[in-house]
Amino acid sequence: GAGLHYGGYIAPFDLANVVLVLCMIYISTKWSENYGASDGQSGGSFGKAVGAICDDKKILVCGLICSSFESSMFIFVFNWTPCLMEPDQPVPPFGHIFTGFMIFCLLGTRVYSYLAKTLSAEQIGALVMAVSMACHLTVYLVESVQVRFVAFLAFEACVGLYFPMMGTLKGDIVPEDMRSTIYNLYRLPLNVIVLMPLLLNFSISTTFAVTTAILAVAVTSAFALTGMRTNKKNLELQALRHDSDDNNSLVSP
Repeated sequence: GAGLHYGGYIAPFDLANVVLVLCMIYISTKWSENYGASDGQSGGSFGKAVGAICDDKKILVCGLICSSFESSMFIFVFNWTPCLMEPDQPVPPFGHIFTGFMIFCLLGTRVYSYLAKTLSAEQIGALVMAVSMACHLTVYLVESVQVRFVAFLAFEACVGLYFPMMGTLKGDIVPEDMRSTIYNLYRLPLNVIVLMPLLLNFSISTTFAVTTAILAVAVTSAFALTGMRTNKKNLELQALRHDSDDNNSLVSP
């Protein structure tokens, strides 16, 4: 008769299914729906969202950063395993390597909380984009598996820094009433860019040349956004000082 098989490579996924079913049961019995105070139009119309992106350069630049970085991240996900394999050598311990990636991603998230005390989200974003581009450029220029592995660890730390940084930027820049529609528009170029190297069957070097170029766009956009936000803050400070001077002149005899 047939026996029950357990263990093996898919054991973690089997265990994950058990945890997901338990979570589903808990959520369906304990959580109530949060309808909020919306009128059903919280996503905003497509035309309004496109108009907001075209009218406000900060929303456009934020979308360029988001699409560029995340597309490079997903392309990296598809290509990191062949980058770390060498001919006539044993297969690397991919499970341990992936664990290292997750540790550095978590480390990047923790580092963000410290950087946020002294730097703005825009400045952190510019730093993250620049380091990420350097990591992908290293993979393109260097064939050493050891060097590529270090570059990948650094990039995973940047991924950990990216998500809280981008969440802060989106919350400040994207209008709340059109947020979901604009986020979906951000994903359109992201999906196209991710599919391109897969459909065209690029080599590893060509793939990382493409991601380096994409991240160069993200670097340029990040520094442009930093300049925009700095100029806005300077104008606000000048306006406050002008109002304060006017008030002082009215009070003085």
